[in-house]
Amino acid sequence: MGKLIKYEWKKQRVSRMVILVMLAVGIAAFAWGVLFDNTNIAGICMVLMFCGAFLVLLYTGIESILVLNRDLRTKQSYMLWMVPKSVWEILGAKFISAFLQMLFAFGIFLAAGCICLGISIVEIGGIRVAADAVREFLEIGMKIDISWVDLVMFAVYLFIGWMEVIFVGFLAVILARTVLVNSRFAGIVSVVLFFVINFIVERGYWLMYQIPGIHGADLPGGWNPWDIVFYVAAAVVLFGISGWLADRKLSV
Repeated sequence: MGKLIKYEWKKQRVSRMVILVMLAVGIAAFAWGVLFDNTNIAGICMVLMFCGAFLVLLYTGIESILVLNRDLRTKQSYMLWMVPKSVWEILGAKFISAFLQMLFAFGIFLAAGCICLGISIVEIGGIRVAADAVREFLEIGMKIDISWVDLVMFAVYLFIGWMEVIFVGFLAVILARTVLVNSRFAGIVSVVLFFVINFIVERGYWLMYQIPGIHGADLPGGWNPWDIVFYVAAAVVLFGISGWLADRKLSV
C-alpha cells in the first residue's frame, strides 16, 4: 500500500507548494508588522492565517475528491484499478493520502504559528504587539468562552465531519463516473449526488435523535457521544458501498 499512498500523495503537490508560498508571505508580513510596531498588520496576518488554516483543511479534503473525479474523467487512473491490489487497498490509500495531506496542512500552519511566536519573542515588545493585536481583533469579533475539553471535542468533530465529506464525495464521484461513463453530465451529477447522499446521512442523524435517551446522553459542554458513533458508522457504510461499487465497475 505504501507505493499507492506515494502515488496519490504526488497528485496534490502543487497545492502544497501554493500553501507554503502563501504562508511564507503571511509570516513575512507578520514579521514586518512586529518589527515596525504595526499592530494592524500583525493582527490581520494572524487572523488570516488562523482562518486560512480551517479553509485549507477543508479544501485539502475537497481536493482529494476533485483528484478522483479528474482521474476517472480523463481515464488517468483506470489502470490503477487493474493492478494486483484489492479495491479496499486502493480506496484506503486514497483516503490515507487525503488524511496525510490534511496533517501536512495542519503541521505547516502550526509551524507558521511557532515562527510568528518566535519572531515576537526575539523582537523587544513583540509579545506585547502580538497580544494587543489578538485582543483587538477578538474584541471586534465575538467573545469566546471555551475550555480545553471544548477545543478537543471541536477537533474531534471537525475530523469526523471532514471524514464524512471525503467518503460522501468518493461515493458520489464513483457512482456518477461508473453509471455515466463518458457523459458530459457526470461531473454535475456527482455534485448533485454529493448533496443527495449528504441529505440521506443527515436524515439518518435526525432519525437517531428520535430514539429515546439520545438527547439525554450529552456530556458537559453539550457534546453528545452518539454523534461520534453515528458519523463513524456512516463513514464505514459509505466506504463499504464505495468499495463494493468500485470492485464491480472499476476493477477487473
